Amino acid sequence: MVANNGDKGYRLEELLRAYFIRAGLFAVRGVPLRVDGEDLTDIDIWLYERPTGSSRRRQIVDAKSKTKPKAIERLFWTKGLYELLGVDGAYIATTDTRPLLKKMSRRLGLFVLDGTDIKRIAESDKVLFPNRLSEEDIDQKVKSFDKSRRNKDLQNGYFDLKSALIDNFGSGTVNRSLEHFSKFSDVAVLSHPVTHGAEISLRLAYLAASFSAIALDAALTKVSFKSLDERHQTLLNVIRFGDDDEETGLEKVRVATALIEQYAPNGSALSQSISKAIRDDFAKVPAEIIADHILKHLKADGLFKVARALELRAFSKDLLGFDDLAIDEKAFLGTLLDFVGIARPAFAKAWKSDPAVASEIPPIPSEQDDIGPLFE
Repeated sequence: MVANNGDKGYRLEELLRAYFIRAGLFAVRGVPLRVDGEDLTDIDIWLYERPTGSSRRRQIVDAKSKTKPKAIERLFWTKGLYELLGVDGAYIATTDTRPLLKKMSRRLGLFVLDGTDIKRIAESDKVLFPNRLSEEDIDQKVKSFDKSRRNKDLQNGYFDLKSALIDNFGSGTVNRSLEHFSKFSDVAVLSHPVTHGAEISLRLAYLAASFSAIALDAALTKVSFKSLDERHQTLLNVIRFGDDDEETGLEKVRVATALIEQYAPNGSALSQSISKAIRDDFAKVPAEIIADHILKHLKADGLFKVARALELRAFSKDLLGFDDLAIDEKAFLGTLLDFVGIARPAFAKAWKSDPAVASEIPPIPSEQDDIGPLFE
């Protein structure tokens, strides 16, 4: 059967995502952009890069595969999206090969992968992962499970998880990723072991954990050269308040209690009582579990490496259970399970790897492979 243009577009996005993963980046397909609750568009591919110990780059990719691509128009579209999101760079990937395209892209400050580049990438046998599910495969598994339960809980959760990469990325992403990790893990534990439900919820839990690692890595960038105590406190604040500064994270609480103080009977005493109760609740969040693990057991690039590894595990056709993951991956996941209060043995019971697969854990790509035109 001949694929339609949509199928060609999906295949191009999968090819490019694999290309950027091979190049040492963290790549996510189909990231939804929401503004004031409105769904505006999707980012074809969202990229996160860790070029040095103290710098990070977020970039976006607009990928279009059409018989007559309107590449120049896409340049202007991508430029606008790039400025709206405040990311560090943007690519346009197109089958167009006109020299004008690269000339215009340089003037707009964008990168282009044109038809010639794409052809070379597509012809390489080093790019695509033979053992990897596509985004469409994952979406279908999610929809199938939700249909069996007559709801859209996993679909909505996965959608919101990806949208968190856009909304206040970094500190703001940590809490949402951890929340979704808790929900997906809970579904995995409650599902009958080694079933469709256990499989897809475990895959989503791996993804939520990988997003948490990326967001924590980004949040630590601001304090790369600070003392260990300052980095520890930053992690505690990020996990508890969604911001590296406690007072900023509690700004909405202060506004609410100020209104209570002004308008409620006996407002001053009530305001102080509520403020204290909220702060006490935040203090009970066991953020030390995660912060201590990161600073004591992971190297400087540890979060980034774990994030890339867990993303690949989530999309692997041969899904590995918790017990068969590599040591760093298992340790980080175990830390998150301890944080959300889910027993490790129960989570491990959800999925048992095929012994033939578990005996040879698929390797994670090196930091950067020489795979194409970006590295010539």
